[in-house]
Amino acid sequence: MNQTDHLSQLRHSAAHLLAAAVLELFPQAKPTIGPPIEDGFYYDFDFGEIKISDEDLPKIEQKMRELVKKWDSFERIEVNKNEALARYKDNEYKQELINEFAEEDKQLSIYKSGNFIDLCRGGHIEHPNKELKHFKLLSLAGAYWRGNEKNKMLTRIYGTAFESKEGLNEYLHLKEEAKRRDHRKLGQELDLFTISEEVGPGLIIWLPKGNIIKEELENWAKSVEQEWGYQRVSTPNITKESLYHTSGHLPYYKGDMFPPMVLDDGENYYLKPMNCPHHHMVYKARPRSYRELPLRLAEYGMCYRYEASGELFGLMRVRGLDINDAHIYCSIEQAAEEFATVMRLHEYYYKSLGIEKYHLEMALRDPNKKDKYHGDEKMWQLAEELMRKAVAQVDIEMVEEHGSAAFYGPKIDFIVHSSIGRQFAVSTNQIDLYMGGRFDLKYVSHDGSLQTPAIIHRAPLGSHERFIGFLIEHFGGNFPLWLTPVQVKMIPIADRHQKYAQKIGKELHDANIRFEIDDRSASMQKKIRDAQKEKVYYMLIVGDKEIEKGSVNVRIRDGKSKDVSVEQFVNEAKKRIQEKSID
Repeated sequence: MNQTDHLSQLRHSAAHLLAAAVLELFPQAKPTIGPPIEDGFYYDFDFGEIKISDEDLPKIEQKMRELVKKWDSFERIEVNKNEALARYKDNEYKQELINEFAEEDKQLSIYKSGNFIDLCRGGHIEHPNKELKHFKLLSLAGAYWRGNEKNKMLTRIYGTAFESKEGLNEYLHLKEEAKRRDHRKLGQELDLFTISEEVGPGLIIWLPKGNIIKEELENWAKSVEQEWGYQRVSTPNITKESLYHTSGHLPYYKGDMFPPMVLDDGENYYLKPMNCPHHHMVYKARPRSYRELPLRLAEYGMCYRYEASGELFGLMRVRGLDINDAHIYCSIEQAAEEFATVMRLHEYYYKSLGIEKYHLEMALRDPNKKDKYHGDEKMWQLAEELMRKAVAQVDIEMVEEHGSAAFYGPKIDFIVHSSIGRQFAVSTNQIDLYMGGRFDLKYVSHDGSLQTPAIIHRAPLGSHERFIGFLIEHFGGNFPLWLTPVQVKMIPIADRHQKYAQKIGKELHDANIRFEIDDRSASMQKKIRDAQKEKVYYMLIVGDKEIEKGSVNVRIRDGKSKDVSVEQFVNEAKKRIQEKSID
């Protein structure tokens, strides 16, 4: 057994222990299911009329520690359907599972530890009283039975377990750090964005400071992509229904789209959920020749997706997305090299931002459900072959996931790792051999024949919403100087120093350095503390000594300080901003 399997079995065993403890304390509760998950485990319960809260978790955890001392093993007992139903005659959730298993002709089994028995397929540690020591209950949540909102809402208890005390402590530390860096919390504290119920859930309103970050990233990406051979386009936010019938998104993708608008002529119009069909219209605007390929069309296009309300989450899951999008139209022969270049562009962006850990995830078809995908077998195999050929040209780790391909082809996601170990899917990329045919896109080949181009979909920075959410948590709000909304906070010690601060402010303005002057009557110490809370990069203290010398006392966010001339400070700051330094 490898370490990953053992950890999963440890956590599965902890879920059983949790259920046992809950039944000891709340005998009327009905346990349902309790699987291990990536970073721990959970168990769902129907508590009936009883309401439990986070305050109950310590006593449940204490009961788990008492019970596990007498759990020397997990005993497997095979039962038939009638025996299982009789055992769980008062638990409709277990009965539903039993009937399903029986219909699938699966062997039913229960597992016994101490006095606790649970319906289970197996997968436990051998000696729970010796191995199951380092666990912690974390939180409560609501969860619909079987994930279906038409079913009853249950109470889910989350926990985690590790093989060592060190592993548990490290996880709990990172969890606290993640809570401290939560982009929703920092976004409010740093005045970056808001979500208004009057506007609608999942629709982000960028406040002035957050908009600075958004526009700095956008301007940088536009400059980089111009250097890498992209041309910029702009397309409408709405389109006729027929365009999405051509693309195949209707009816396949309809559940993720906002409802149509019916106009006076009876035509249905949709808010665009992606830019691809519009870019195909740019390509189709006039005849194309092989001499134009590869044709790289880029757009910061606003898209709208009707995410379920329960799935919305700050900047990470939204309904309005400003996407760093582009589509590359090229010949089949050019596709692998172009795709490899797209991978290198991702690396350039990420390394420039100090993102050191990332990997690829190739999404393939579910081999048992090929009928749910469009296109023929040859097309799918060639698209996959070309992408693998491209990935072989770059040194990036890749894993494979079956069942999560797009309906018209395989895709590759870039997964970035934050500084505290969390993973975010940022960018989706594809070599698409399907849509060119659907839209009748053609180019005149060198031999005069009409050929269909391959289409590469790419968005290295993903949506601004999600990517900025990631950056907030990655940097903990301490953005690099070039992205920091207020780069300099000037702090005059007394009112008589205001004029000197304003003089420096003009020099900063002329150097395109963002600054504010704190002219409040508060003490210098309070002004410094407030600037630190705002995560301003530089604080410039000015008083009599600085006026006399023509200097500033520079306090950097990391705690360092120095006295330099105004000219030296402006030149150093300007240089670091222009170089997009990340230290």
